[in-house]
Amino acid sequence: MIDIYTERGMSKEDATSVIRIMSKYKEFFVDVMMAEELALQIPEENHVTESMKEGVVMFFSFATFGSLPLLGYVIIPAMFPELGSDILFASSCVVTALVLFLLGSVKSFFSASGWFVSGLEMLFLGGCCATLAYTIGQFVEGLIADEVQL
Repeated sequence: MIDIYTERGMSKEDATSVIRIMSKYKEFFVDVMMAEELALQIPEENHVTESMKEGVVMFFSFATFGSLPLLGYVIIPAMFPELGSDILFASSCVVTALVLFLLGSVKSFFSASGWFVSGLEMLFLGGCCATLAYTIGQFVEGLIADEVQL
């Protein structure tokens, strides 16, 4: 802590004096240390309750938005039973793209970016992740198929 204060322009003696005085007040000193030295936010009094609320919202958001692309495999076959697996996969990709764009647009309400840019950003990042996951799945499937043939 002394180094931080000397880097900000205090003399070493003044910084040592300040630290010595602050260390008499344990809770205050820990809060200052967290903020200044460790660059951590000081938790609110009700941080456990808020963390639980945020966790529940995150879970239901993930469950809701994560299940929407699967509807391409549930609703579309029920409506059009004659469609093949390639069409179902393509429809799932389209639904996924729409959901990602919608999710990004909704995110714009909580950020400084516009709805269209935020939607495109989420579509791009989510699309990259989905493509990577699909590619890894294809690779692993190839490895498993090779092992089975041996």
